[in-house]
Amino acid sequence: MSVAAKGVSGAGFDVERVRADFPILQQKVHGKPLVYLDNAATSQKPRAVIEAISRYYEGTNSNVHRGVHYLSELATAEYESVRETARNFLNAADHKEIIFVRGTTEAINLVAQSYGRAHVGSGDEILITEMEHHSNIVPWQILCKERGATLRVAPINDAGELDLVSFSKLLGPKTKLVSVTHVSNALGTINPIRRIVDMAHSVGSPVLVDGAQAVPHLKVDVQALGCDFYAFSGHKVYGPTGIGILYGKTALLEKMPPYQGGGDMIMSVTFEKTVYNRLPYKFEAGTPDIAGVIGLGAALNYVTRLGIERIGAQENEVVRYATDAVSTIPGVRVIGTAKEKAGVLSFTLGEVHPHDIGTILDREGVAIRTGHHCSRDRKGARGVRVMSDLRDLYQDVILEHSKAPRNYKELPAANHKAEGFNPLCGDRFTVYVTMEGDAIRDISFQGSGCAISKASASMMTQIVKGKSAAEAEKLFDNFHKLVTGQANSNGGAELGKLAVFSGVSEYPARVKCATLAWHTLQAALEGKQETTTE
Repeated sequence: MSVAAKGVSGAGFDVERVRADFPILQQKVHGKPLVYLDNAATSQKPRAVIEAISRYYEGTNSNVHRGVHYLSELATAEYESVRETARNFLNAADHKEIIFVRGTTEAINLVAQSYGRAHVGSGDEILITEMEHHSNIVPWQILCKERGATLRVAPINDAGELDLVSFSKLLGPKTKLVSVTHVSNALGTINPIRRIVDMAHSVGSPVLVDGAQAVPHLKVDVQALGCDFYAFSGHKVYGPTGIGILYGKTALLEKMPPYQGGGDMIMSVTFEKTVYNRLPYKFEAGTPDIAGVIGLGAALNYVTRLGIERIGAQENEVVRYATDAVSTIPGVRVIGTAKEKAGVLSFTLGEVHPHDIGTILDREGVAIRTGHHCSRDRKGARGVRVMSDLRDLYQDVILEHSKAPRNYKELPAANHKAEGFNPLCGDRFTVYVTMEGDAIRDISFQGSGCAISKASASMMTQIVKGKSAAEAEKLFDNFHKLVTGQANSNGGAELGKLAVFSGVSEYPARVKCATLAWHTLQAALEGKQETTTE
């Protein structure tokens, strides 16, 4: 919703006026107007939310529920009013069905640990789908391992839609809970929640819905959906980070034990016995994120004023426009083509690594999920031309080594080997080394990664072959200084053609890409089996 293509505007939706509500969108990135397309990770905040948080800290700051003084009463009233705002936003039956949590992840963990522990046992099953976010996978894996249960996973088709026939076949008397996303954060697929709920309820299984990606795009009515639990995060719907909502049906919440212990979730405490508080407070231990709740309330009110249906209609137009435009680019493959889809556009571009695409788009002021990078001109050592323009990062030496990497093979005779992983972008390499005494007699690598990481690995294997371990370590130290902008002229000169990587220092997120193979070589020489770039 924060950006739209020029000329793409839904009826009655003033894109420029809405854009003006978001202070951060008034800036330029690399001299270009910011185009923020990373809303699936976190949305930007309208001025109304920022001002609501400031007003609380400037004029009302006080703890809630515990004080009888003026500020505490004001803070409590404003805090609790957001519970009613959230109830209306979701059309919950009662305000006590609204529980404040840190976000969708904590909400799912709350249900897993409270409801799950009480109702899932050995031999039971929990059913999820292939399109789930990690936050809707890991909590159930933990629970299943603890309780001796089985996690079943329903497949999706090539369009990114849930296979309802297979889903139905996986349901049965052993199914104790179904947990499914409303809208896929990666594919944009909108799942038929009401139908899923009816199918699950037919075998007696309650349903939790991960609504993190749904609430910014769709009108959510939990009573119409019929779900038993619904979770979402404030930061996905233009609110603050660290705050979210868990909706739960009263009958279920009443029977569930507290998730955490502490202040405010109790009626009385003695050393012999504790009486828990009533709903919703028995699930809200400790001092809450009061400012976050107030900011969330402002965000929900903002969305309501704009009209979620109008927002959705505008987004659908933008997604159609973007999909048509991107599809004309040779090599592009759109991922996720469900008939029912929200504002997410995912694609691949031939063999180009997503991290490389993200860097190039960032130069044009466009922020996408692969990250944010910065650039400015630099000069290289020994007359080697480096990146005077961003596109040079993927041309000449680096691009050539990425397409045709040297020493890309397994060494059967290797007596040292290690696997390296970059969690930032998923790059993974195995480095093989044959040591003869203290000398690197032979070296090779295998794996996958972006252009920078693969080219760095290729050139590394060339320059360290025949060197001693100490010499390789010194080269790594000089290379690390080079890509972090700390190299002096002597250190850079020793690296030869590797000087083309000096411009990486202007792209902080790419330093890990450039050094992955080097860290892996270091681990191999030290006798380690694996390493992860930090």
